[in-house]
Amino acid sequence: MKRKTGTSLLELTIVMIVFTVVLSAVLLLYVDLSKRSQVALNNVEKYSELFKIDSIIQTELSKAGPNIGKITLIKESESSPARGLRYTVSIPFVTGKVTKQFYFNDEKLKIWEKVTQQVDFTDGDDSLEIIDSTLESGERVIFSTTPFNNVDVEFESVGGGSVFYKITLTTPGGVEIHRSSVKLINVK
Repeated sequence: MKRKTGTSLLELTIVMIVFTVVLSAVLLLYVDLSKRSQVALNNVEKYSELFKIDSIIQTELSKAGPNIGKITLIKESESSPARGLRYTVSIPFVTGKVTKQFYFNDEKLKIWEKVTQQVDFTDGDDSLEIIDSTLESGERVIFSTTPFNNVDVEFESVGGGSVFYKITLTTPGGVEIHRSSVKLINVK
């Protein structure tokens, strides 16, 4: 008797079950990989914002000079943390000094400058107020960034020729704190 060649219903059912199991495993791996990729992309975006503002602070403070005289932390009010720095700069071949203020206000990093006056610094007083939109005569903003949403900058201390600061990034996933410092060249 001759046997017929082909597939039986049982063989076809087994192949379909194996195919379904393998396809389900591949789809689960794909969904998991997609979720992990999205989390990684969100972290990249979050840290890129944080390191972008850190890079600007490093770059701008590294340019401070060539000869920094007085330097002090500045605050918006007595009870608030320091939001910036005020310092004097001696510029070669120019008589007189320039007072510069590097600060974080309205979600932007800004620098203003003016000809130095004796009232720019009060000895022993670190609670100088930030002058921003109400610039006085002779003051001008020479640098301003676009707004950084959900970012806060706090200057913690100045000492040993370095400025120490903290950047806080608030996202729906939580709060990220980044501490850093920049070495100032030619601090007197």
